[in-house]
Amino acid sequence: MTPLEVDAAVLAGGEREPGLPPGLPNKAFLPVAGKPLVERVVEALRATPQVRRVALVAPGPVPEHLARVCHRVVPDQGSLLANVEAAVAAFPDASWVLACAADLPLLSPQAVAHFLEACAVRPADFYYGIVRREDLEARFPGARKTFVRVREGSFTGSSLVLLRPEVVERIRPLLRQAAEARKNPARLASLLGSAYVVKYLTGRLSVADVERRAFELTGLRGAAVVCPDPEVALDVDVGKPENLELAERLLRQA
Repeated sequence: MTPLEVDAAVLAGGEREPGLPPGLPNKAFLPVAGKPLVERVVEALRATPQVRRVALVAPGPVPEHLARVCHRVVPDQGSLLANVEAAVAAFPDASWVLACAADLPLLSPQAVAHFLEACAVRPADFYYGIVRREDLEARFPGARKTFVRVREGSFTGSSLVLLRPEVVERIRPLLRQAAEARKNPARLASLLGSAYVVKYLTGRLSVADVERRAFELTGLRGAAVVCPDPEVALDVDVGKPENLELAERLLRQA
């Protein structure tokens, strides 16, 4: 197995959510156990052996100490997909780009490395991390997540996507629709077509079915990678106080 060497993009854009403390541009800058979420994510990526460089996509002005530890700082483009495209463009010589959300308080270098190691085993053009329900609930009881039931079990999406830069244009429509439907399992299934909706409703839809349909829609090989580390899926925001309180408690204990 040849280890993947990647460049990483931390996606810290987006509008300000109601309920955030004054002065914060969005939830990525929300302090958890005394440190902003985005700083925790940048630190984890910088400490991951397979990550060469880190780009931060965020609204300005970015705090100087945070900008200093990133190789690129890219202005927020106003949408998730546009931010992914801008981050990829920040590293024109990259072979692989790891897109990572900025609201993962417990992300660790080990979790990122395990995901990349799992990707290296399977030939594909893009990879999406998924986490088993039992793994997340065992590690983080009481956490709030949306799960999708397929033949292999119930999974939730991680906040890690690995892709070749040249595929972004071709998977743009699929990425946009998946981002819009990410919290609605039935709507996610509908993106695949009526035959797959029937399979989903009858409990016969498999991960391989989804991968096969993604290839039919894009001509690219996509792979769903089961992540053994549930912290890659534990995101927080003001609307998920359970996740925020859980992360605060675990970080302060640590």
